[in-house]
Amino acid sequence: MRDAADDAAASVLGAWERAGLWDRLKALPTSANDRIEALLVRVVRAAVDDPFPVDTAAQVMDRLERDGHAPAFGGALLLAIVARSRRVLKVGGRAVPVALVAKLGTDLVTSFRLGAYELELLASLVVNRMRAAGLPVDPVTVQRITVNAYVRPGRERGIGERNAGAAPALAVMWAGRILSVEPARGRLRKAAELVDGLDLRPGSALR
Repeated sequence: MRDAADDAAASVLGAWERAGLWDRLKALPTSANDRIEALLVRVVRAAVDDPFPVDTAAQVMDRLERDGHAPAFGGALLLAIVARSRRVLKVGGRAVPVALVAKLGTDLVTSFRLGAYELELLASLVVNRMRAAGLPVDPVTVQRITVNAYVRPGRERGIGERNAGAAPALAVMWAGRILSVEPARGRLRKAAELVDGLDLRPGSALR
């Protein structure tokens, strides 16, 4: 799992290094999208084969807290470094020193590993709830519910549909986290609560 997360992070970092950082994240090259998709497949396969023992949103968050959650890259520190550097790139409206990109690259790998773990926890919750409801566990359905809940935690509609923009959305979120742009714990909590509230009775439609 870690290798898949590292491959995905490295592919996104390659887009960073060609400048235009934020725009590149929103329009990732095919190779980067493919690696993130491969990571999603690995995450779901692990959750289906051997899910974490999480049956509620509260248990998901307890597990995350127990295992540790890396802090976001400090916004105050970022601004302090920016103030002392003249060579900068623009990222989401912020000026990021060119010399800081290597440091951000290291943090990006950490953030992608954490993101993969968050997704596996969430996918495990989906799998456990589906099995408890007597539903067949289809990896494709698990992946769609997991990704849509994570990417759009405030929207249940369409949660079982394919999300073609999932890969770049994940890249933006996990990159944004290290710049203190994207909230860390809050997103997973909302996603898990959304999964907790899904109607998974036999015959229900996940649309």
